Amino acid sequence: MQVASPLPQRQPSSLAFPKLAMLMEERTLVGAHVLTGMLALLLGSLMGPFQTFRRSPFVKEAFPDLQIPFFSFYYQALTIHGVMNALFFTTFFIVGFTYFITQRSLERPLWNRTLAWVSYAMMFVGLALVLFAIGSGQASVLYTFYPSLVAHPTFYIGLVLLVVGSWLVGANVFMTYAAWRKEHPGERVPLAVFAAIANFIMWIVATFGVAVEVLFMLLPLSLGWLKTTDPQMGRVLFWFFGHPLVYFWLIPAYISWYTMLPKQVGSKLFSDGLARVAFLMLVIFSVPVGVHHLFSDPGVSSVMKGIHTVFTFVVAVPSFLTAFNIGATLERAGRQRGARRALDWLWHQDFGNPVVAAQLAGMILFIAGGFSGIIQASLTLNIALHNTSWVPGHFHMTLAGAVTLTYIGIAYWIVPLIRNRALWSKKVALAQIYTWLVGMLIFGHGMGAAGIAGVPRRTDLSNAPYVNPDAAFFLNTSAISGVILLISLVLLLVNLVGTLFFSKEPVTEGAPVDTVGPAGSPLWLERWGLWVGIILVLAAVAWLPVVADALGTFASPGYTPFVPNPLK
Repeated sequence: MQVASPLPQRQPSSLAFPKLAMLMEERTLVGAHVLTGMLALLLGSLMGPFQTFRRSPFVKEAFPDLQIPFFSFYYQALTIHGVMNALFFTTFFIVGFTYFITQRSLERPLWNRTLAWVSYAMMFVGLALVLFAIGSGQASVLYTFYPSLVAHPTFYIGLVLLVVGSWLVGANVFMTYAAWRKEHPGERVPLAVFAAIANFIMWIVATFGVAVEVLFMLLPLSLGWLKTTDPQMGRVLFWFFGHPLVYFWLIPAYISWYTMLPKQVGSKLFSDGLARVAFLMLVIFSVPVGVHHLFSDPGVSSVMKGIHTVFTFVVAVPSFLTAFNIGATLERAGRQRGARRALDWLWHQDFGNPVVAAQLAGMILFIAGGFSGIIQASLTLNIALHNTSWVPGHFHMTLAGAVTLTYIGIAYWIVPLIRNRALWSKKVALAQIYTWLVGMLIFGHGMGAAGIAGVPRRTDLSNAPYVNPDAAFFLNTSAISGVILLISLVLLLVNLVGTLFFSKEPVTEGAPVDTVGPAGSPLWLERWGLWVGIILVLAAVAWLPVVADALGTFASPGYTPFVPNPLK
């Protein structure tokens, strides 16, 4: 099939996409985003296993001179790990995936391809600037970049370019939808695009907080235009953005579970309407929940902590709706594969298909990560666990578990479409998925149990004079998980390189994309102006009192991690 040809001269609404390949314009744009994201994942993830080795008492005693590759400074490697995985891998991959499903589902090109490439260029330059700042040792501020720590200005400029570039992506998706809606009055938009629109609405609202923090606090401080900063206000603005960021990662995984997995397992989604309600609840209630990251902080009133506790429990509801909806869908698939008894549909799934196995493994990790998150919504338990290794244990079960494994599952069918060649090895892919599942289960349990024993997070334990003996076993199991995850990472790299450069077989599985929405889904769910209004009202109720409490409470000079004296 000849696919490397210009877009056909047709009306936008009649654009035809090949089933087993991509148009050249689609391939370059989607491929650039997805592959850049995967490179960021490989770079960031490589730092992870070596951090588990450095925190292990056994490894420290057996190999006292062991260093993290490329970086001698623990917090520099930790910053690369967090920033590459949490900010750049996710954003590039989400944008590429969103472009793909928007064009395919609506059967039309993007509203403005030039704008799409401009946004990619901005994000890529942002990536280069951030890598320079961290790689040169001038931005070891972790992925939360809390003030009073100060990074090189290129670190903040890079983040600004990433965020503004993503806003342009959102504008392009909204305008593409608007053009489709004008030509399709009364029709339901396909569920995947419905969720993508919801995701970028939430993203644009949430990134307002971090944009204010970077542009008016951190960047002027790093340039020397300001002499002091407010650490508490910085933390408030970051977490206005920080918790919705989790759902920005999660919603594309849900898109795959809701709209693609049913086709991949030979079933049908149990309820499209219930799925749309779940997406809207995620968008509406994800913004007013971030204060549970500040429960240990002194500058937030108990009233606001209580309000955010309630909202945090509410935002768990759409995940339970998802569990019911996807569970019912998988049960139908299991019955079709021969399940007869009450629960044997659980193991009558296509665990030998890497695309399916990656998503199912991600769901297993999400169950553990989700419940550990609900535990942290409790004020008293949160205060006891927040600054311990329990939090990275939870965080890795969700982001590095459910989200990353689902994205890898998507990569196992979208990279072959980009390359126009079949996946290099399904066996290697399955080995990668199951080693990732086992490694992340051991890691999450080890870090969680160590946290209960009082092990702090964000701490270079190799330099600590004392480690609780009760925690040593769990830190050592985390190091074992690091070995397993390093093997999984190598398998992922081998399969991606093999698919891009050595695969010879043609693609045999098409993109699992719906092009129509079911007529039975309520059309009023697409009243986007109403939902945006509700989000803004809830955000004001939940955050304005917190911002007011934080105003003018602290004034601190800036510091770098290497110098104990304040910056002048």
